[in-house]
Amino acid sequence: MTCSLAVLKSPVMFEVKLQTYWGDADPAGIVFFPHFFKYVEHAEEDLFRAAGANRQELLEENGVWMPRVEAFSKFMRPIRAGAAIRVRLDPQFEGQKTVRYNFEIVDDVTGAKQAEGYVTVVCVDTFLTSSGERIPLLGQEGWLRH
Repeated sequence: MTCSLAVLKSPVMFEVKLQTYWGDADPAGIVFFPHFFKYVEHAEEDLFRAAGANRQELLEENGVWMPRVEAFSKFMRPIRAGAAIRVRLDPQFEGQKTVRYNFEIVDDVTGAKQAEGYVTVVCVDTFLTSSGERIPLLGQEGWLRH
């Protein structure tokens, strides 16, 4: 597996285009707010793919989990069912065991910002015997480059 962490350290936000669905929305056709975090998860998954990495295999091979320990979002505009959106991720490392994904969700047509926030992820061993583990491949030059 060839991976590059440079995407995570890039000055340009990683961006992915997504489609919202009827099943994500309430009866008024507005996307239910917890789904915003699902869209951020999709973008994170695509970030790993863009680096040539399979996140699940990477975690299993290194015997680690990467649970979310904090999430925050400010909702500016509703997202309608069926809308095309773009999720932008700006990964910020806090040491070698924590990454904070700052994110923006924007309307793909108008570019209007619909939400912003962050998700903080830590790296721990699967047996939870330590206070944290180094994020896999963090020390390898060029991991996660787009």
